[in-house]
Amino acid sequence: MGNNRKQTKSKANAIAVAWTNLAKDDSFGGYTLVQFQQLQADAQGKSANLAALDAGYTDALMQRDAAHNALNEAMLNVVDGVKGDTAKYGANSSLYKAMGYVPRDERASGLTRKTTVTVNSGSTIGTATGTANPTTAVPTAATPAAA
Repeated sequence: MGNNRKQTKSKANAIAVAWTNLAKDDSFGGYTLVQFQQLQADAQGKSANLAALDAGYTDALMQRDAAHNALNEAMLNVVDGVKGDTAKYGANSSLYKAMGYVPRDERASGLTRKTTVTVNSGSTIGTATGTANPTTAVPTAATPAAA
C-alpha cells in the first residue's frame, strides 16, 4: 500500500466493515476489531492534524506575503519622499545614494558605440555608430578576405 493514503484509508474502511459484519468477535494478526478501529481512528486523527497544519502554513505564507508587500510599499514611499524633499535631500543627495539608488548626476547616458574590429587581412567587421540604440545601427559590410 505504500504512501497512497487515500487507498490505505479506503482499504482500512473495507476491512473494518467486513470484519464488523462477518467476524466481529475474532482476532486476526494479533489485533482485535476494537484495536484495529483505534489504529484507524489514530491514523485519521493524524491526517486531520496535518490538514489543519497545512491550512495554518498556507495562512502564514499569505500573511508573510502581505507583510512584505506592505514593507515594499513603505520603502517606495520613503524613497519617493527623499526624492521629493528637494530643499534638504532630493534625487542627487547622499542619503538617496546610501539607500542603494543611483543619483541623477551619476547615471550613465545610455549611449553606446560599437567598436571596430580588425581581421588579420586588414578588413573591418564593424564600425562605430553614433546611435543610442546599438540594435538599430547598421554595420558596414565586411570585405571578404583575400585568399
